[in-house]
Amino acid sequence: MRKILGKIGSEDRHTFQADFGKYGYKRYHDSMRGELYSPTMVVRNLIMVDDPEHPQIIADHLWLNLTKGFADLGLLQEGDRLQFNGRVSEYSKGFINKDKKDYELSYPTKIQLLNERETKAIPEEHAAIIGMIMNLNYKFYDKMGRPLVPYFMDAFVKWQDQQEKPLPIECHKGNDFESDIKYDVLDYETEKAELEKKQNLVKEKQAQLQKAGVELLKKHDDLVEELVKIGKQAKEDKANSNSEYCYISNSKLAKALEKYGLDKDVQPKIKQALASDWFHEQFSGSNKQELSPLEALAQKFNQK
Repeated sequence: MRKILGKIGSEDRHTFQADFGKYGYKRYHDSMRGELYSPTMVVRNLIMVDDPEHPQIIADHLWLNLTKGFADLGLLQEGDRLQFNGRVSEYSKGFINKDKKDYELSYPTKIQLLNERETKAIPEEHAAIIGMIMNLNYKFYDKMGRPLVPYFMDAFVKWQDQQEKPLPIECHKGNDFESDIKYDVLDYETEKAELEKKQNLVKEKQAQLQKAGVELLKKHDDLVEELVKIGKQAKEDKANSNSEYCYISNSKLAKALEKYGLDKDVQPKIKQALASDWFHEQFSGSNKQELSPLEALAQKFNQK
């Protein structure tokens, strides 16, 4: 039935009414930021009421983004009657090629709850609202094996604890230790131990690579001088802000290794060596011993 949306077109905004169904979330992968979650909601019995006396049936259900306007209505219940203005927009969908066209309603405004009743405010903070949705749909998500991320669910628990009158939503534990960045552990000791074990393995591997890389660099003084030169030039040009690796990018490192006839498979070792205390000493020149006045004078005469 959503083909009707396509026939309406995207030139004008229209007024719609629908029954609230339930909250949900969509999960997608971003190459830079990883797994992302966005709150959504489904409405049912969608009609267009530009002419209230002659409503037009649009779709039996439609998913919408849970925008601030909808969130400001408070905690909705199934069957709540909504009215809003929106514009039809086309998007591509598909698991791989995204070669299928579909239609949605975007930029909803003038959002109203038509059946007047008191509602309780829902979280504004992103993590807490995703956690609220995961707790609301806990049984279904758990049965279907969908992520119930402790990071989000704990955020909702904290939000509930701060409310004078918490929402009537039961809180559960998560099933997927995802989004560990800045994660404040509550009682997920098992997951925490697994995460720390994984992090320690990564550190051990990096330490092994670093040790091998330092040993390799100590055999190639000319390469060390070249890398120090590259790093200092990059620092001066502000071409790379990563001081951990002495401002040397992967591409610059690869070219240097190729110049000195080293295989590509040693690059991970050399890369970690750049972060070592030993190479940082080479980079800063702090490994060079300062000559005494007598030694400096002797060196001066020897150079003549």
